[in-house]
Amino acid sequence: MTLLYFDPFSGASGDMVLGALIDAGVPLDVIRASLDALPLEGWTIESTTVQKGVLRATQVIVAVGEVNVSRNYADIVTMLETSPLEENVRRRSLETFEIMALAEAKIHNRRAEQVHFHEVGGTDAVIDIVGSCAALQHLRPSHTVTGPIATGSGTVSSDHGQLPLPAPAVTEILNGAVLHGRGEGELITPTGAAILAAASDVFGNMPAARLRSAGYGAGHRDLDPPNVLRVLVADEVDGDEEAIVLETNLDDMNPELLPHLLDTLIENKAQDAWLTPILMKKGRPGFLLSVLTTTYEMDRLKDTIYKETTTLGVRRARVGKDVLARQWIAVEVAGEKVNVKLGLRGSRVTSIAPEYEDARRAAAATGMPLKDVYVAALQAVQAQSR
Repeated sequence: MTLLYFDPFSGASGDMVLGALIDAGVPLDVIRASLDALPLEGWTIESTTVQKGVLRATQVIVAVGEVNVSRNYADIVTMLETSPLEENVRRRSLETFEIMALAEAKIHNRRAEQVHFHEVGGTDAVIDIVGSCAALQHLRPSHTVTGPIATGSGTVSSDHGQLPLPAPAVTEILNGAVLHGRGEGELITPTGAAILAAASDVFGNMPAARLRSAGYGAGHRDLDPPNVLRVLVADEVDGDEEAIVLETNLDDMNPELLPHLLDTLIENKAQDAWLTPILMKKGRPGFLLSVLTTTYEMDRLKDTIYKETTTLGVRRARVGKDVLARQWIAVEVAGEKVNVKLGLRGSRVTSIAPEYEDARRAAAATGMPLKDVYVAALQAVQAQSR
C-alpha cells in the first residue's frame, strides 16, 4: 500500500507539486501523455535539475504560446469532460478545479458556475493541475497525507487588487489543514493548495511507513529555507492508529435521506460511516449514525452532520485502530483494467478484494455479470502470484 506524504515546509505551487512527483520517480512521458489529450496548443513541458540552497531539486519548466488567456470554470469543466483523458485523471482534475471554484465563489459571493479563473485558468495552470493528477494516478497512493504548510506573509497583487497572504482563496481551500506563517511573500498558491487539498486524505503528521523514495520540487525563487516541496513515497505498514468516532441518534429524520447522508460523509473524507437501527426513549425507532474520522477532518464532518441531519448534538470518542498494510495489483478482465486490493499482515496476504468501481465499469463495458468479473479478477491475481 503506497503512502504519499507531502512536506510543504516552504509552501507549494502547482509546478512544485509536479516537480516533486517527477523527482520521486514519475516519468515525464506519463504526464505528457495526459496533457496531449487536452485541446491545448503551443505548449511544452520539460524538467531540469537545479540547486535550491543546499538541496538538489527538480524544476518543471512550462512554456505556452498563448498570452493572457483565462478561462471560466464552465470552460474548464467542458474541456476536461470532452477530452479523452484517462477516467481517474479526469476525475482528479475536475475535483481540483471544483475546489478552487467553490472557494472563489464563496469569497466573491457568487455561484461556482459564474467563477472566472484568471491566473489559474491559463494553460500553464491547467498543465500543472492535470499533470499533477496524472502523476498521482501513476503512483496510485492508497493514502495521501499533507504536513504543516508554510504560508508566507505580506500581500500579493492579483486581478482583484492587493490581497493579504495567505490569499483568501488559499485559506478557504485549506480549511482543516495545519498552517504556519513562516517566511515572507507568497509561499502557498491557490493552485498548489487545491492540488494538495484534492489529493490529501488527511492533514497532519506522517504515519508509520517504510520509505521508498523522496522527491523535491523546486519553486522559481531563491529563499531560505530552500524553496522546495518535498514528497515522500513509502509503503504503509500494519500497526496501531488513533481515530475519532462521531455519533448521534436520529429519530425524526426521513429515512429516504439517509443514503444521501452516508454518501455525503464519505465524499467529505470520512474513513467510514454507517447506521445502526436502535430503539430510543418512549419506544421510538431510530438510527445511530456513526462516523469514523481523524482529528484533522473531525470539524468538517461535524459540520456535514449538522447540515444534513436534524440532530442537535454529536458525541465523540477517541478509539484505537489496528490497520493492515494494503497493496494494489492491476489485472485485466476481458481487456478491462481492474484493480485488486490485498490486505497484508507482515508478508502474509489475509484478504483479497477487487475494487468495486473498477469491476462495475468492466461489467458495463463487457456485458459480463459483476459476480463473474469479481471471480475473473481474483483468478488473475492468483495466476500472477504463481
